[in-house]
Amino acid sequence: MQPIFVTGATGFLGAHLVCALLQKGYLVEALKRPQSSLNEFTFISGLYFGQDQSLVVKNLKWVDGDITEYDSIEEMLQKDQTVYHCAALVSFHQAEREKLFLINIKGTENIVNACLAKDCKKLVYASSTAAIGQAEDNLITNETNQWDEKEYPSNYSISKYYAELEVWRGIEEGLDAVIVNPSMIIGPCDWRKATGRFFSNGYKNFPFYTNGSNAFVYVKDVAKAMILLAESSVSQERFLLVSENIMLRDFMNTIADAFGKKRPFIKVNPMMAEIAWRCFCLVRFVSGTKGLITKESAVSSFKTVQYSNQKIKDALAFEFTPIKIAIEETVASYIKN
Repeated sequence: MQPIFVTGATGFLGAHLVCALLQKGYLVEALKRPQSSLNEFTFISGLYFGQDQSLVVKNLKWVDGDITEYDSIEEMLQKDQTVYHCAALVSFHQAEREKLFLINIKGTENIVNACLAKDCKKLVYASSTAAIGQAEDNLITNETNQWDEKEYPSNYSISKYYAELEVWRGIEEGLDAVIVNPSMIIGPCDWRKATGRFFSNGYKNFPFYTNGSNAFVYVKDVAKAMILLAESSVSQERFLLVSENIMLRDFMNTIADAFGKKRPFIKVNPMMAEIAWRCFCLVRFVSGTKGLITKESAVSSFKTVQYSNQKIKDALAFEFTPIKIAIEETVASYIKN
């Protein structure tokens, strides 16, 4: 049996996916850039395997490469190999637009082309809800909603949409592939990045909240769904991966409760948010460091979105972990860390 090939294995989702694959007895080849740190993977693998890292040592092979360099990717892939493509840049900073497009679009194009050239067994691509169009007000978004650039999406959303088009193009050319569109993924991670900030903020008694809502999913559920889809005969489909649609205030309250901290109590209005992201832009301009709040992230915190998870439930009889449990397990790992 050929080893599984995973991109983005040093990141949040990729690291959890690799550990889940190792637990199931798979051999894994994990792609990393030569300069990539293994700190996040080491932390996450420790949660899965503790001090007994024998499975990691025996069944995981790290390979150096870059998805933006096609020749190296084609050389690494083997015939009849299952490929999980998790590598991506998540950013809402305008200055990183070109980098977003290079990694997310060109990188995915290279993976698809290499899979076609090597006649890979199956490609499972981790996309995002950002690549799916929004349903009309008060309606629940599902996989059929068409993405529309006229809605002024973020550069991240644009990059994931066009990356998905590369996968659909590969399918048209004969590639066996499936796409997953996770909502906001939570779970043990680098607490300084992405959804990890929800937990570091909750631990620090972050006092602010907005009236927006979003959909959330546990990282272990995303990894599980990806593996089940790879093992199944399902192909040429996309699946929203969503556990629950939750008001952001309720989500932050649950995190605060799990830590035994004070719940957020200062309601932020759009004007306050606009002042905040402009201040962070100024800080970035002066210091050269990334601000915690961007214009896009500020605007998104007031949106009310809902996504359906019915398709994946019907296809695999899949059951999601309740977000309350996911939060409690994530908080426990935060405290342990």
